[in-house]
Amino acid sequence: MATFEYEGVPIYYEDHGAGEPLLILNGIFMSCASWAAFLPAFTEHNRLLLLDLVDQGQSGKIDHDYGQQLQEDVVVAFLDHLGLDRVNLCGVSYGGEVAMRVAARHPERVTKLVLSNTTGYTSQWLRAIGHSWEFAMNSHDGHVFFATCIPTVYSPQFYEANHAWIAAREDLFVRVFTPAVYDAFARLTRSAENHDERGRLEFITAPTLVLSSEYDYVTPLENQLELVESITGAAHVVIQGAGHAAMYEKPAEFTALVLGFVNHRTTGITIA
Repeated sequence: MATFEYEGVPIYYEDHGAGEPLLILNGIFMSCASWAAFLPAFTEHNRLLLLDLVDQGQSGKIDHDYGQQLQEDVVVAFLDHLGLDRVNLCGVSYGGEVAMRVAARHPERVTKLVLSNTTGYTSQWLRAIGHSWEFAMNSHDGHVFFATCIPTVYSPQFYEANHAWIAAREDLFVRVFTPAVYDAFARLTRSAENHDERGRLEFITAPTLVLSSEYDYVTPLENQLELVESITGAAHVVIQGAGHAAMYEKPAEFTALVLGFVNHRTTGITIA
């Protein structure tokens, strides 16, 4: 639990456990705190690195728009700060977009890559979702934000079965989120407006696992399949019965898939 500075902006991170390093990059509405329940599993055999990107969580907020190259540069600076030549990299949604940038432009820094519920480009569908989110964020009203942005993040089944838990999160958001937080969310959303890595996915050389969800309405399965087709040798798993927030809906499956892929070292298995 510490910070380092990138171009004058304090960047918050957490460093847990020991072993093969695994860096997780957050979705837009997430932060290092989002992974608290996962710490025991992810640190049993790995050094878990959590990072709040610019405008996320406890990292610094800035007063101007930017593109995702800024976040890519922050990740590389973070690895340099820790003196790590390379890490296993897992990116969720927005974090996956940043992760694929790092893996394509700095392949020597990534041992294995996990891309969860993310997309190689901002489609017209995703751009429209982002615009609706931004309208809600600009209201600075927690109830408007929650009603607009959150339902599509979950599968209908999970939303129905866990409505009390979701309602409690709405109350938390209303209490905790300030206008500055909503403005930061809006900048993060706009930073992905022109995301398009389709022409660079071929430069990803790290063994890659693409994690999709059956009911992902934010980055649909079709977008996941495009990643699988474009990244050489990419493996693909669809988590059944989950929406965009697969790590919350199916935490055991998500954890097993990430750790199994990252920590598996046997190669060249021959079936006689």
